[in-house]
Amino acid sequence: MQGMSSNLLRIGTRGSELALAQTHQAITALKAANPGLECEIRIITTAGDQRTDIPLHMVNAATNTGDKGVFIAAIEEALAAGEIDCAVHSLKDMPGVLDARFALAAVLPREEIQDVLVMKADADEQNLVIATGSVRRSHMVQTYWEGRARTVPVRGNVATRLRKMVENPEVSATLLARAGLNRLGYPQEAFEVNGTPVRVVGLPVDAFLPALGQGAIALECRKEDTAALEMVARVNHEPTSRCISCERAFLNLLQADCSVPVGGYAEINADGSLTLHVVHYSDATHFTRLSETGDTPGTVAASLHSRLLQATK
Repeated sequence: MQGMSSNLLRIGTRGSELALAQTHQAITALKAANPGLECEIRIITTAGDQRTDIPLHMVNAATNTGDKGVFIAAIEEALAAGEIDCAVHSLKDMPGVLDARFALAAVLPREEIQDVLVMKADADEQNLVIATGSVRRSHMVQTYWEGRARTVPVRGNVATRLRKMVENPEVSATLLARAGLNRLGYPQEAFEVNGTPVRVVGLPVDAFLPALGQGAIALECRKEDTAALEMVARVNHEPTSRCISCERAFLNLLQADCSVPVGGYAEINADGSLTLHVVHYSDATHFTRLSETGDTPGTVAASLHSRLLQATK
């Protein structure tokens, strides 16, 4: 199979505004770390992009993508075929274990990991109707607002979800990742969507836990393409890599994909140890929250997973 040429890196990505923003961020880092490097963007349409008519957690079954991430399977096919040398993903879209043909070559420095509530300026905060396509977010809404808010389904990229929110008189808010809004240049606290004023409220990560891997951009290469791996590895951010390794190890043990209502994040403590915080829902009203501290990503993830199994017996 053909590897990358000496100074051209062909990069595969989804075509959404956010995916392209993340890809340009990756290219800036790659060029800074590899003087003289040229990058070519190849846009690839994934099952998750094609099937916006059904909830995200149902796309795998409907499109025969098995247990692969619905936003990465088609990009990995291009990677395997040698059509691209590197793939750029939102890390939270990736399954806990990669196909054996590929390697997670690098992660960029992590953005803010929190979810934010984007709501119409005149929304009644005591009676919110929140549009979201995420099972995790739907369950977290019931917990965080103690039953005072309800959710309705929505799919689409950031701009589409914002537009659907302001166009639907029944809906008062939507939930988005702060990282995506930041990368797209949205203001931190307030802006307008098609003339409708909206405000942004950050949700505390210890109370409204984000998706595991949220805020991180992943660069994936073929395991056998040593030239690309070496080039891409130069942009790896070690603290981010350590945290997401812990989060992904836990996801792998849980055998979880986007249909499993689980949230959490790892953080590095002042003494260099890692703490992993997780919430896992067995149904919309029953959940388990746990934290575990240790020295290595694998041992922290394994210990927390073992405790979760005991707690949910």
